[in-house]
Amino acid sequence: MQNESSFIQDFLQGDPDVLSKIYKNIFPHINAYILSRGGNKSQAEDIFQDALVILFVKLKEDKLQIQSFDKYLFTVCRNLWRKQNSGKRVTNVDSIPLISEELDKASFFIEHQQWELYKEKFEDLSAQCQEILLLLLKKTSYEQIVEKFNYSSHVVARQRVFKCKSRLIKLIKNDARYRRLKN
Repeated sequence: MQNESSFIQDFLQGDPDVLSKIYKNIFPHINAYILSRGGNKSQAEDIFQDALVILFVKLKEDKLQIQSFDKYLFTVCRNLWRKQNSGKRVTNVDSIPLISEELDKASFFIEHQQWELYKEKFEDLSAQCQEILLLLLKKTSYEQIVEKFNYSSHVVARQRVFKCKSRLIKLIKNDARYRRLKN
């Protein structure tokens, strides 16, 4: 990969083009490696995802200085695959043990990004939709929603709730960050 420093910065910022390049250029090598050692594509995808998370966390914490992103990622994948298949700890000096704290931090980061996306799109809804969804989250009954907004029936209230939820989901799914965070 060219200009490793800017590439790594783009990776840490979740640039979709960089992630696409990683999958296009590096994943086929990982897939071939795992397939040649008795694995399947699903296992290769899992190993690849785990390695990306580990690499992301380590780079984010400034614990790594790497010369070649793709070679380092391959090494992490190889070590994870060996560890998974041996049931023992990999003794290779270059290995990176899978530490639950790292996964917790990565999960926290992803959940934080998801929450930020949700909040931003929630604020894009109309004030009435926001209020309806907040009431729903507070487990307010449909009878109370009918009374509060002077709807003619429970059916109207349910339809309005459905439309507000659908609008929020559509706003979230249409954002490019959603596709990144989904994976």
